[in-house]
Amino acid sequence: MPAGATVLIGSSQLASAVAARPDAAGREFIIFAERDVREAVEAIVRRRPEFVVVSALFAQTPRGTALTYRVAIDRQLAHTQIWIVGPDGHVAPVKPHVSATWLGLDTSGTRRVPRVRIRPGVSVHIDGTPAQLVDLSTMGAQVVSATVLKPNQRVRVLAPVEADTTRAVGNVAWAVFELPKGSAEPRYRAGLAFSISDAELLLRLCLIQADDPSATLTD
Repeated sequence: MPAGATVLIGSSQLASAVAARPDAAGREFIIFAERDVREAVEAIVRRRPEFVVVSALFAQTPRGTALTYRVAIDRQLAHTQIWIVGPDGHVAPVKPHVSATWLGLDTSGTRRVPRVRIRPGVSVHIDGTPAQLVDLSTMGAQVVSATVLKPNQRVRVLAPVEADTTRAVGNVAWAVFELPKGSAEPRYRAGLAFSISDAELLLRLCLIQADDPSATLTD
């Protein structure tokens, strides 16, 4: 990929809207389908394009959020710009490290990084005991566990990421006892705050296990 190339995640129709901009004229476009976001991220990290282009709708999905945040936190991609293309074809250059809105951040101040909803059925181990992963960020997670989880409890989390295993250490920030309707088995829903984690592997887990790309972020 030559210097100054543009990586576009989405339909080829987006390219025409972007190519009309004077600062993008004459540049090579490398296009990935939204379902190939992992491959797109690998190309972005390896080749360091000048521009990464996504649609406004995709930017607000779990995978879109994970992708834009992945670009934002990588110091080697400090010169890579993210462009958002709206439904009307309007192109908005974004500086993700200063734009909380486009990255899906909680602008009320209760969440510092994007949280990605995870598809049902993904398990992690908390202190050796399986728990269901509900959503995930580089700084925390929401889980549902059959084992008691209490606020301020110190926990160690193991999560599979393809051939790797990511490890995180943190505390239970909050916990709620639940008794699902029609079930005699209680469970605990808890929010975990990580003090030690591998952001790269956690973001890869988000990209792999994000819920339906058309879904929005959880509240």
